[in-house]
Amino acid sequence: MEQTIGKRIAQNRKRLGLTQDALAEKLGVTAQAVSKWENDQSCPDITTLPKLAAIFGISTDELLGMGAVHEAEVVTEEEKHQGIHVQKGLWELKWDSGKKDAMTFAVLVLFVGALTLFSRIFSCDISFWEILWPSALLIYGIAHLLPRFSIFSLGFALFGGYYLIHNLGFWEFTIAGELIFPIAVVLFGVGLLIDALRKPKKPKFYISKNGVKLGSDKDSQKPESHFSSEEDSFDCSLSFGEKTQYVQLPRLRYGNISCSFGVLTVDLSGCKEVCANCRIDAKCSFGELILLVPKQYTVHPDSHTAFAGLSFEGQPEPVPQGIIELDANVSFGEIQVRYI
Repeated sequence: MEQTIGKRIAQNRKRLGLTQDALAEKLGVTAQAVSKWENDQSCPDITTLPKLAAIFGISTDELLGMGAVHEAEVVTEEEKHQGIHVQKGLWELKWDSGKKDAMTFAVLVLFVGALTLFSRIFSCDISFWEILWPSALLIYGIAHLLPRFSIFSLGFALFGGYYLIHNLGFWEFTIAGELIFPIAVVLFGVGLLIDALRKPKKPKFYISKNGVKLGSDKDSQKPESHFSSEEDSFDCSLSFGEKTQYVQLPRLRYGNISCSFGVLTVDLSGCKEVCANCRIDAKCSFGELILLVPKQYTVHPDSHTAFAGLSFEGQPEPVPQGIIELDANVSFGEIQVRYI
């Protein structure tokens, strides 16, 4: 029997661990209204549907039963922090981007420290800088190869490894300096061509009772998006796709936004007020991130860009009701702040 919209609302609410009261507060309705929806005694109005879909992190079509509906999955707080989820009898290991960056930096520090100690013990004629920059190319190149193979990342790793071995005196073969830049451009072009010709795939790691299995499910080629919110903060990400995310919070203290190879629009018009030290960390790589900010708030940017840009459209009110500190990290992309 076909599932009703009320059952889909109840299913997604339970998947996020929300009570009827909590969901009603996010939507600005009563708990009785949510109860009637879930019991199919009434339906949400057309203006509430996009807000419901945004809270659940699904499309309006999925909420209405016109697309693939996510199977209910209950995730405990402990599992969230461990990055481990149980679904259909399998343990699914999800690599957290924040943990990945922290682990990569930790490995880099350990690696550089070990090589520096090695050079001092064996009296190698090499400076700390000659160890640091090729080690960074090697470690970060390898780290970016793990989620998805990339010619450009492989080139970074190879260049870093070559110069590290060369600087330590283990190899006397020398690449002419004038060849470095054109080789890097060629590798970058080959990487872009391969990305354009192939469909994006995201490998997933599963642990079952029989051991470890590497594979991908039928949704691995679809755009990946995530949204979660707490009392005064939210986390939103998008890879390979286009999405508009509506954020509704009574107070906004912190936000984390990540966009890569896609177009992500984050609408903050549902935030009733901002805290005194409100901050949003925004990261955009090879994509476009649009931040819609109500005019009663003003944005103070702190940007770190590489072959990218940060732009503003419109003006805030002369006397703003709050300030949002924006830490923008952009690489080969663009972040736009639009006052609405």
